[in-house]
Amino acid sequence: MPGHAMRAPSLRRRKGPLVSPPLALLLLALLTGCPIAENYPDASGPRYSGDHRTPSSAAVETPSSLTVVTFNLAFAEHVTEAITALSRPPLSMADILLMQEMDATSVDRIARELGLNYVYYPASVQVDGDDFGNAVLSRWPITADWKLNLPHDDPYHQQHRIAVGATLDIQGTPIQVVSVHNATPIVGLGGRLDQAETIIDAVDGTGPLQVIAGDFNTSDPGSLTQTVKLFSGRGFQWASEGVGDTVDSVIGGLPLDSIFTQGLSPVDRGVDKRPAGSDHHPVWVRFAWPP
Repeated sequence: MPGHAMRAPSLRRRKGPLVSPPLALLLLALLTGCPIAENYPDASGPRYSGDHRTPSSAAVETPSSLTVVTFNLAFAEHVTEAITALSRPPLSMADILLMQEMDATSVDRIARELGLNYVYYPASVQVDGDDFGNAVLSRWPITADWKLNLPHDDPYHQQHRIAVGATLDIQGTPIQVVSVHNATPIVGLGGRLDQAETIIDAVDGTGPLQVIAGDFNTSDPGSLTQTVKLFSGRGFQWASEGVGDTVDSVIGGLPLDSIFTQGLSPVDRGVDKRPAGSDHHPVWVRFAWPP
C-alpha cells in the first residue's frame, strides 16, 4: 500500500460464521444452482485510476468546508442519471465521492463529467461479465491508495468483498478515506462486524483525519445499532446519524449507507432522495474545514 503501511488484521478469533471448505461450497453451489463468483483476490489489483480535473475544477484554495458523498450505484447501470444527480446541489458540492457496485468504465465517465480524479478496484465479476467494486473520487490530489480484502465471502456464491482506501492531500493536510461495501446479511451480523473492524484496524494510526463510508448492508434488525456501537467504541463518530433510510426496497425503506469519521466535525447532512439511477440514495455530510 503506497503512502503508509496498512496494519494487518489482528489474529484474534473472528466472531463471524464458520466458512465451509471450498469443496463443500462447490458441492453446495452445484446442488443449488448457485454460480461460483469470479473474484479478484490480489491486493494489488486490478487497479484503475485517472485524473480529469481541469484548471477550473481542480481545488486550489483551502476550502471553507468539506463535503463527503457516498453512493451505491446498483451495478453501475444508470450512469447518466447518476451524473445528473451528482451535478445538482448539494451533491455537486462534493469534495470526496465514495462509490460502490462500480465498473471501471462507469467510474471514469463520472470522473470525467464531474472533473474529478479517481482510483478504482474491482472485487469480483458479475454474471453479466462486468466488474463489481469500489471507487474513491476526489477534487483533491490522491497521493496513495490501496485495496483491502475483507473476510467472510458469500457462503453460496463465494463472492468477495473489499474496501478501497486513499490518502488525499487537502492543501497540505492528509486525510484517509475508505469506500466500503460490506457483505449482505447472508454472512451474518458477526461476519459484517468483522469486515467493519478489519477496515478500522487497517486505518488505525494512519492519521488524525479519517472517513469510512459506504454500503454497510445494515438491513436486518439491530445491525445498524451494532455497527454504530463498533465504530463508536473505536473512536469514530456516526457523521450521518439521523438522515433516515437510504434504500428503497419491496419491504420498505432501509438504512444501509453510513458515513463514519474521526477528527472531523459535521455541520450538515442528508439523503438526496430525488431519482439518481439506483435503489440507494446518495448520502452526504458537510464538515467544518479546516478541522
